[in-house]
Amino acid sequence: MKFIAIIGDEETRPQVRKMFMDHQVNLFSNVAIRGCSCEAAKGPLAWWPSDRDMSTYSSLCFAILDDDKAENIMKELERSPIASDPDFPSRVFMMNVEKML
Repeated sequence: MKFIAIIGDEETRPQVRKMFMDHQVNLFSNVAIRGCSCEAAKGPLAWWPSDRDMSTYSSLCFAILDDDKAENIMKELERSPIASDPDFPSRVFMMNVEKML
């Protein structure tokens, strides 16, 4: 089993939902997030959106999937990243699920 997490602009959530549906992922979770930087001297990382004036800036969609489905999703996102702004595509993380109860 794999854990897939996709972080992108809030506007990308419908695209992520469609992609999950296209891959027969029938259950996933979505969380609105706000990125924060603890280092005042440095700006935020270019791929991690943060702004102290915005309460909901990005979206985290995640699912636990069979290995083959997760690999297919990763391949699709490598070919065609999801983005509302091409300069800031969504970031995708895939991790092994060691144990699930």
